[in-house]
Parts: sequence; C-alpha cells; structure tokens
Amino acid sequence: MRDEFDEPQMPAPAGEAGVETAALVAAAEAPASVPAVPDSIRLLNRDFLTDAANLPDASIDLIVADPPYGLGKDYGNDSDMRSGEDFLAWTYAWLDLAIPKLKASGSLYVFCTWQYAPEIFVYLKSKMTMINEIVWDRRVPSMGGTTRRFTSVHDNIGFFAVSKDYYFDLDPVRIPYDAVTKKARSRKLFEGSKWLELGYNPKDVWSVSRLHRQHAERVDHPTQKPLEIVERMVLASCPPGGRVLDPFMGSGTTAVACARHRREFVGYEINESYCAIAHERVSLAASAAPARASAAVSAAVAAGA
Repeated sequence: MRDEFDEPQMPAPAGEAGVETAALVAAAEAPASVPAVPDSIRLLNRDFLTDAANLPDASIDLIVADPPYGLGKDYGNDSDMRSGEDFLAWTYAWLDLAIPKLKASGSLYVFCTWQYAPEIFVYLKSKMTMINEIVWDRRVPSMGGTTRRFTSVHDNIGFFAVSKDYYFDLDPVRIPYDAVTKKARSRKLFEGSKWLELGYNPKDVWSVSRLHRQHAERVDHPTQKPLEIVERMVLASCPPGGRVLDPFMGSGTTAVACARHRREFVGYEINESYCAIAHERVSLAASAAPARASAAVSAAVAAGA
C-alpha cells in the first residue's frame, strides 16, 4: 500500500475492535508475561512460495492475502522490489500455489493496488468465480499532493470463490441502523424484517481509516491493515471453527482476527521481526478472548431477563 500522505489524523470513533485494541496496547505495556499463542494459530517464519507443498490441498476455508504491491515498500528485505511483468509473474506463481489449498466452499480476498488490479483480477477470473471488487477508502485527508493526476486514496480488494457454492454468512457483518433511521424505515410493511432488525449489508466501498502513526492499533509495519476490515472478511467468509490461510502474514492482523473469533489460522511471513510482532499481538488477543466471550454471554442473559 502506498500512502500519498502519512500525517497524523484523529482516529475514527472506536467500536468494539477499537476499544479492545486500546486494551491490548495497555496490556502490552504492562509488565505481565505474554501468554502463549493458541495451538489453533500457526505463525510460520517461512516463505509461502517454498513451503506451500507442506500445506494440504483442500484444507483451507478462506485465504486473506495482503502481498507486496510491487511499489518498492521497505519490509526489511527486497520482497517488494519487483515491478511490471516480473511482479505479475511472481503474483501468478503464488496464486497458483494458494488456490488449490481452498476447499470447494472456499474463497479468497486479495489486497492490491490499482496499478496491477486489472491484470490480477483477469488472471483470477480464469481460475475462480469473481464475487466482488471491494474498494477500501483509506480516508486520506485532502492536503495537496500530486498535481498531474487525481490523488489515489484507495486500495482494491478482489473477492473470489472456488465455486458458486461458497460459504458466506452476512449476519455477523451486518451494519446496524441508527435509531433515527430505523424508526423512519419502520413502516408496517417492514415490521420483523431481518435487514431492519439486524442491520444492512455492507456495500462494496469500505470507508475505514488507515492506521496512521498515532493510531492505537498501529505497530511497526509500513502497510498494516485495520483489524476492522480483516474481521469482516473472516466473519463473513470463514465458518466458525474453520481455517484461514494468510500467505503474507505481516504483523499478524488476520491471525488476530482468527484468535478473537475462534477460527484456526496458518500464516507465513519471511521477516522475523514481523513474526515476533504477530506472536505478541495474537497472544494478547487470545488472552482477551475469554473475557470478551463472558461479557457477550452476560449481555445476552441480561437482554433476555
């Protein structure tokens, strides 16, 4: 991901993920020992392209891939130094290794930049069923920038499935209506409608702030993705207890989402420092999960009382 601007900005109002992120940051600063990573979460300091043969085919429910974009970012190695045809050939190579790992009901989300999205999507459409192109609006502030073209403030995300019988559960990712909107739409015709009670389907433009330098969730990784985005993918496209693959784990955001929501995970990352960050983040998320589950049960009991 390339940001035209990296100036500090005020974070968006925190939801559940934001509140818990702040708690995890506080826990990380505490002197207590870091708990272990759950057995269901595998964090591998290896290159997916050379280790993929060790992962069984048809064993994965969901792939969330945030590979290098071919834009020369510094990941502490030369992994993002490819460009043009070389970058595309490398991309097609890892996709050819990853796709067979999916179950018949499996799906894939791939982050990319507009410079290469057309070629990547065309290639994937020859092998999978395209479900959506999602545009991530990074909420970059308007502060000047280039004068020879329009400023780029988004990332492209391709959502593909192995077949038309792919797993997808909308309910966990519905967006609740605010009280005023819900009241305005509560005509007798709509009484009892699931979409009104539970919320609406997220659109294919996701407006979620990038993680600027002072964001509570931010760690030492140049292109860390917001947990809110990845959680939506995991909740909607991986069944409870299912298994998620991340071929380019980075700082471990997908692993954190899986630890929070009780999905199995296997991730690959060639940078040892990023693996250490992922290990710490997942450990803290896993230790917070029981408390979150207990709070959810208490809320449900109170609501039914």
